[in-house]
Amino acid sequence: MQILIIDENTIPFVMAQSLKKQGYDVISVGNTNLAIEIILREQIQFVITDSIIPEGCSGSVLCQRLRELNLPFYTYIILVTSPDGLQSEVQGIDSDPDDFILKPIQYHELYARIKAGEQELRSQKNLQRVNEAHRHDIKMAATMQRSLLPDASSSIQSITIDWLFFPSTDMSGDIFNFFSLDEHHVGFYIIDVAGHGIASAIKSSVLTRMLSPYMGSRNLLKLSLPVAPFYQLRTTSEVVAILNEEFQTDDFDILYFTMVYGVIDTLAHTIDFCQAGHPHPLYLTQERTAQFIGDGGFPVGISAQAEYTAIHLDYCSDDRLFLYSDGITECESPDGIPFGAERLRMFVDETRHLRINEVVYQLKERICSWCQRDFFEDDISMLVLEMKFAQGKG
Repeated sequence: MQILIIDENTIPFVMAQSLKKQGYDVISVGNTNLAIEIILREQIQFVITDSIIPEGCSGSVLCQRLRELNLPFYTYIILVTSPDGLQSEVQGIDSDPDDFILKPIQYHELYARIKAGEQELRSQKNLQRVNEAHRHDIKMAATMQRSLLPDASSSIQSITIDWLFFPSTDMSGDIFNFFSLDEHHVGFYIIDVAGHGIASAIKSSVLTRMLSPYMGSRNLLKLSLPVAPFYQLRTTSEVVAILNEEFQTDDFDILYFTMVYGVIDTLAHTIDFCQAGHPHPLYLTQERTAQFIGDGGFPVGISAQAEYTAIHLDYCSDDRLFLYSDGITECESPDGIPFGAERLRMFVDETRHLRINEVVYQLKERICSWCQRDFFEDDISMLVLEMKFAQGKG
């Protein structure tokens, strides 16, 4: 292991010779500027420095400067001080050295402190490996979670979607989807699990599986029947009520969630959806300004007595439905002003002439401009659906 000694006196020579006999590779310098240059170039991880260095600055200032650099490797620092250098020790504590040793140096004590420092560096290295493996696993899980999202700018049965998705961390509690239930029904949902990070992401992934239309006899969205067509679509309120019964919070699971689940009948041109504590959807028609719709509802998992109802809409061709998380409306400007629901409604109105993929892009730009940053404190998601009549119908 390399050890850098910083001191202008004769002590470095004696110390260096002693440490070399112990098998260490020793470098000695007399000022902090040169020391920092060597630390950066050689990636030195062990430093012994006097608290007073005539040329350059003090050992405690060196400690502070090294810590402020936020180096990609850790440097263990032992500060050498005199018994009466109380002020130096207090300053040294503030600058975050790893250890102290008093003059005159007792070399058996120095060796023991170096051994302790080596053990600390090994622990740091092991922790770094664990953290890197953890970050790799998180990145992989985030990639898998993103793969659960529908294809952007995709269409099913004359219903076109696009979406916006910005997790506040690698993994998100927000999730949404859009899928065919049968030849003339399309399902969709958006979910926001309370909190952020791994626990919320795991629950959102579980919900994605439960709300899959391809679960066979365990399909939550369809009730199995003994005769053709062998199933019946559950109402949107029934689906949410089942989830509320399944995911009641307790001392071990406090992650409730909000959601909107809906079904579009592409033959009858109707939309039925159930809102459970999620922000009110925005509905845009060709004849009217964008309107908030829905009855609010109760978040899923908080009360076993919660009751859920469905909202029914008749849609026309080119109508649009906007589902979004509160990460959008609660996103704050540098002055602490939230983007707000009304500003979002006005944006939807202003961009009605654009294709929905362009609307999504413009919203991303608008939010980043409002917040003046491209990262967010809360997960941000939006699912946009545009209804069309099938050719030859309407």
